[in-house]
Amino acid sequence: MSLYWFCRANYYLGINIMNNSRSLHLLLLLMALISVGQMAQTIYVPGMPAMALDLGVKKGALQQLMAAYLLVYGVSQLVYGPLSDRVGRRPVILAGMGIFWFGALVACFSSSLAMLTLACGIQGAGTGVGGVMARTLPRDLYEGMALRQANSLLNMGILISPLIAPLIGGVLADLVSWKACFAFLLVLSTAVTLIVWFKLPETRPAGVRPARWGLIALLRERQFNCYLVMLVGALAGIAAFEACSGVLLGQLGLSPGQVSLLFIMPVPAAFLGAWYAGRSDSPFGELMWKGVLSCLASGLLMWLPGWFGMMSVWTLLIPASLFFFGAGMLFPLATTGAMSPYPYLAGTAGALVGGIQNIGAGLVAGVSSLLPQTGQFSIGMLLTAMAILMLGCWLLLSQRLTAAAVTSPTSPQS
Repeated sequence: MSLYWFCRANYYLGINIMNNSRSLHLLLLLMALISVGQMAQTIYVPGMPAMALDLGVKKGALQQLMAAYLLVYGVSQLVYGPLSDRVGRRPVILAGMGIFWFGALVACFSSSLAMLTLACGIQGAGTGVGGVMARTLPRDLYEGMALRQANSLLNMGILISPLIAPLIGGVLADLVSWKACFAFLLVLSTAVTLIVWFKLPETRPAGVRPARWGLIALLRERQFNCYLVMLVGALAGIAAFEACSGVLLGQLGLSPGQVSLLFIMPVPAAFLGAWYAGRSDSPFGELMWKGVLSCLASGLLMWLPGWFGMMSVWTLLIPASLFFFGAGMLFPLATTGAMSPYPYLAGTAGALVGGIQNIGAGLVAGVSSLLPQTGQFSIGMLLTAMAILMLGCWLLLSQRLTAAAVTSPTSPQS
């Protein structure tokens, strides 16, 4: 019900894509599906000190949990996307949720870091289906400006889960144990699977046979690749910060409850960025520039204090919030730019966008776990590198924008 009023509120805020109740209900179902994967990624962060103690490992070693999750999450999407173009969206979603349920069950009984890492990988393999559908179902339902607004609204809804997850995880870790976080995911995934079973119809366009070599054809498109790399950079920056922030904030002597509250502070900035990207009447290119430059400024603001050995709550959270804002803008904008030209390869295109995006983020999160975690120098360096990568891709893309693309009703500029 709260998601319903969230969508209705955005109607009055200016994001109006809900021309019929069917579209609204499908987006609500999609938000619920994706929320499972989003919560699985961050719910255990407040309990990381207790996890490290129980498993007998260093706190920094627990960053491999997120790396394993994201890597398998990304690879699995390369399977789910093309498969959903062939057999339909609904059966693929149900299969993925069954895999996630099994991974959550394994995590509940994990007694070693290796077993817990395996469980997180299984969870990623299952919930990867949500990552594909987050991009595929909106393309099934919308195009043009409506697609951009749908992606913006969906990204805003997705961001609610990372806000809630660490709070729930902090309470469960304090009152029960860190394993209660995974028990919660087990119950949540069961409920969402039942809702999908009874309420989600098939949305795949009828009467169209997808191309056999769709993945290869898409990877040969320079425009698609540039948008894809930008999405990789945006998510990788967020993943790197999430992977190390629990450790860095813990070094400041904060309790698990305090860490969980501070961990979510940058997330509203991403929510605001996604809202602005869907609400603003500014040209597509201008919005893209704002997103990219926000990420670049964030990286520099995070890196410079690290050069001088400074670290505090504010030197971490203010630059992180600026990066989250820029990434929040880029997620719906770049996704629309990548997905718009391919309505009959929506599953395959969504798989590449989601899969490679999360593989890249997983690799960066893995790299961050190998870097020194004694200050914010390393995370500042990574955020700056991701921003420079995004800037280079956007410079290539912006040179190809034409007046015809700006006025085209099906272009990402619309």
